[in-house]
Amino acid sequence: MGIVAISQTLGSLGDEIGRELARTLSWEFADREIIAQAAQRFGEGLMALEHVTEEKPSLWDHFTDTKRRYLTYVEAIIFEMADRDDVILSGRGATLFLRKVRHALRVRITAPERVRASRVEHQHEVTSDAALHRVRQNDRERASNVKFLYGADWDDPLLYDLVLNTERMDVKEGARLIQDGLRNERVQPTPESRAEVKDLSLTVQAKAALLAHPLTRDLHLSIGCKDRRLSVSGMVEREELQRAAEEMLGQIPGVAGVVSEIVVVSTRRAPVGI
Repeated sequence: MGIVAISQTLGSLGDEIGRELARTLSWEFADREIIAQAAQRFGEGLMALEHVTEEKPSLWDHFTDTKRRYLTYVEAIIFEMADRDDVILSGRGATLFLRKVRHALRVRITAPERVRASRVEHQHEVTSDAALHRVRQNDRERASNVKFLYGADWDDPLLYDLVLNTERMDVKEGARLIQDGLRNERVQPTPESRAEVKDLSLTVQAKAALLAHPLTRDLHLSIGCKDRRLSVSGMVEREELQRAAEEMLGQIPGVAGVVSEIVVVSTRRAPVGI
């Protein structure tokens, strides 16, 4: 049992290695499946969620919460999959979302630019110049997106447990090295670490559920979870909003109970006497 989160650069063989590892271990592999499930669960467009996780943020993204709302939906699916164990999650910020998960093995897969460009050239049947341009553009956009969303440098090796350079490595060897890493005692799941994943998963499920409903989307509530019991606090203007939030959180699968400290604070002003 375990979790592997992969961050890869274009042309690095990251997906191929992840799929080979999944085949060898008989584990689930998820890449675009993550956003497909997020789109279906939360009623958003697949292309919109694709933009959130892969493309350079636009000027509009810096002035709206839509991108971060979509990101919460993606995070909810990633944690739901991680909670099931025996899964390999490729891209979509999985290595960063799961950095608090003690038994998640976070892997960076890359290769020199020229090597990756050569692979893209042959795979997509484009010119060498076009392939190099595609690799460089993809690197810039993903780096910019990671910086904007997480405040992190995706090339920082300290973000990962294992970094693979596939310049002189084939897919099977890459999968074997990750499998060797999974034998490390540090990434063996324990009852405590699995309980932590469950609580983290329920926390983000709760945030996503509130964001997905128009009635509760704009509420600023603090949410936590311990032993599958959600705690929620904050202020709302109407009892209707309080009830809606509490009922919604209580209906999330796996939640053992909800401890609410939501306070109703009326903003209506008393009429001024004449």
